[in-house]
Amino acid sequence: MRTFKSLAFGLGAVFVLVAAPTAFVAADQSNAQLEGPDAKAQVGLSAAAITDCRRQSAANSDGQDIFLSTGTPKTYPNAGGSWQNVDCTSTTFRLKSGQRALVVSNFNAEADCNGTTSGQWCQTRALLGLVGGAFTEGAPIAAEPSSFAFDSTAGGSSNWQAHSMARAWEIRCGLADGCQYRFLVQTRMHDASVSGMWLDEIATDLRITYGAPASL
Repeated sequence: MRTFKSLAFGLGAVFVLVAAPTAFVAADQSNAQLEGPDAKAQVGLSAAAITDCRRQSAANSDGQDIFLSTGTPKTYPNAGGSWQNVDCTSTTFRLKSGQRALVVSNFNAEADCNGTTSGQWCQTRALLGLVGGAFTEGAPIAAEPSSFAFDSTAGGSSNWQAHSMARAWEIRCGLADGCQYRFLVQTRMHDASVSGMWLDEIATDLRITYGAPASL
């Protein structure tokens, strides 16, 4: 969704979930992907979420397949080390009482992790849990100091690449009336020198396969 016919850089502010540091706004102004259709992600200092999320799904006796996507870009600024929900990645599904399933998620996006220090990164994680209950991070889980890097800073910005993260859970519904689960993806900046991560063309595939764990 980029236009390379012009070398001019677009000027604009970023969507933020918290107040954006001045240095971050200035750094993002050099991002050539702010031109053309993508410039709409940089209009106004607004906390508004992306609204053109799309959910496609199918279900049968073997399981469910849910595909979440958006073609709208957004920059997620450094929120002081806090995790932020990635727009258009949250959904729910249900299991019957006693039903077991393997849940596998695959999160993909075009990413640009911005920062002034090489060797730093932007993190992502996938979470699943009962609606109204606690979330569990999908396996594998990479602990510090080697946490999962969805994209690295490479010492600057305008370094767009496609990246992917796959995670899995084994679940069993233990409620008599059935279970409703919620899935979502979050991001955070690993270090104070990381100003934020630009995400575009987000696509998340969530596959729920019914059955007990397979024998070895």
